[in-house]
Amino acid sequence: MKSFQEIRDQSNRTVVNLLFTDAEIAMNMLDLARVSEMPELRKRRLREALRAYNFIRKHTPAVALTREEATALNKKMSLLKLRLSLA
Repeated sequence: MKSFQEIRDQSNRTVVNLLFTDAEIAMNMLDLARVSEMPELRKRRLREALRAYNFIRKHTPAVALTREEATALNKKMSLLKLRLSLA
């Protein structure tokens, strides 16, 4: 049987992976929005990118990131913020 610490560490890893996955999805949504010809489809993709960005911002403080992970995620979030502001 796994200890509480092992379960907590595994849960933390899962959330960290989810945050990085969401950052990639947000980038992809922004790429798709950029090439979307239909205005409603473009809006929907931008909304999805913003939703992912906000999810990451909300949940990042609750996880333990390594220094490298924190640096990488901060870079992704800065780029996402910039791209969202320009969209």
